Amino acid sequence: MEPAEEPTVESPRLAEYLRRSSPAEASRPSAGWQYLTSRGLPVVERCPGDAARLRVSFVWRPKQPVSRPSIYTPLANPFHGETELQPLGPSGIWFRTFVVPRRTRALYAFSPRPTPTPAHGGDWGSYFRSLVPDPESPSHLTMAKDPDDPEDVAVTVSVVALPGASRQPWVRAHRPPRWRREHTHLRSRSLKGSRSVWVFLPPGFDPRRTRYNVILAFDGVAYQSAVPAPTVVENLVRANRIGPSVLTLVGNAPGAREVELLHNPGFVEFLSAELVPWLQRRHGLTPYPPGTVVVGSSLGGLTAAFAALRRPDLFGNVLAQSGAFTWSRSGGMLGSPTLMEEFARVPREDVRFYLSAGSLETAVYPGTQMSLLAGVRHLRDVLVAKGYSVKYSEFTGGHDYSCWGGSLAEGLLHLLGKRGRAT
Repeated sequence: MEPAEEPTVESPRLAEYLRRSSPAEASRPSAGWQYLTSRGLPVVERCPGDAARLRVSFVWRPKQPVSRPSIYTPLANPFHGETELQPLGPSGIWFRTFVVPRRTRALYAFSPRPTPTPAHGGDWGSYFRSLVPDPESPSHLTMAKDPDDPEDVAVTVSVVALPGASRQPWVRAHRPPRWRREHTHLRSRSLKGSRSVWVFLPPGFDPRRTRYNVILAFDGVAYQSAVPAPTVVENLVRANRIGPSVLTLVGNAPGAREVELLHNPGFVEFLSAELVPWLQRRHGLTPYPPGTVVVGSSLGGLTAAFAALRRPDLFGNVLAQSGAFTWSRSGGMLGSPTLMEEFARVPREDVRFYLSAGSLETAVYPGTQMSLLAGVRHLRDVLVAKGYSVKYSEFTGGHDYSCWGGSLAEGLLHLLGKRGRAT
């Protein structure tokens, strides 16, 4: 059996580590490892002759020996072998280097297992349970466990923001939250079960004296943890950047997300005939389309636009983050009709859109026709051609929770800042 080919080490700092390391590195700390981590991880270096991009090397020293570790990050295409970690000498340290724009923000974590693919099995649940954050990174993000799904687990990952990454001034809580959080399981005939609904109400909430914007987001657990929607909305209202608002988050039933958030008229029926009337009965929130925003990411972004397509009389604003618009009603990326086709064939309604996507969401996966980024741009072009009010924004990143908190704030500022502010 021929020995494995040594990986190419393009990073000057990693190359210097190899020069300083000794064969005993696997069993005791060394000056080489201290040198490698002295400036923190990942290792970020300039690319000679390319001022717009940086070389980023993710480095992991697992506590136990591993044979086929991987990195989980939107920067890598798993179908091209880009998630496989490479050995950094014989010391039990692994690495992967990417060259990316200097404005990039991205989450990442490590796993002792290979990334699930058709060749390695598709058990993403077990893979997510195996993820560990970078112990050398000070910036982490936690995707909370879904309390309605006994199989779900909390996952903590690390975040790297390169020197040129845009600021996210609205995603951090600068003081203890003051809004009241209510949680209920709302029974649904349309969905034949119950769904968790969280409602966040501002101090002094009084619908008899004030008209409130209603911000309605899907994937309710993710939008309380990985995307800090309650913090973003509270910060924007406190700063008087948007008007008085109520945030409502809708949870998922175990195993139902890819059914209910995929061109599903029954889910829109749940929103319009059950959730909206419940908000009116429970909290006195009168439907007001110019002040109502439906929010979602990925399939949630698809559903936000689909809900406005079906019920523009209720949902007057769409905030779709990295929307999976290439998915068709038939449940795949090659079928028909797509959301673009559906919007093209119906009359224009009074709905405003904020569409965002990552400039690095360019992977075209096997069996698909276009990247997610191309799909978002396609919907943008269709909506503009139909005469809709559309704001389109690209962030420098991938399909990534660490980016969606910032784009959520930007979208709310656009949709509710002036024209959409409740009075």
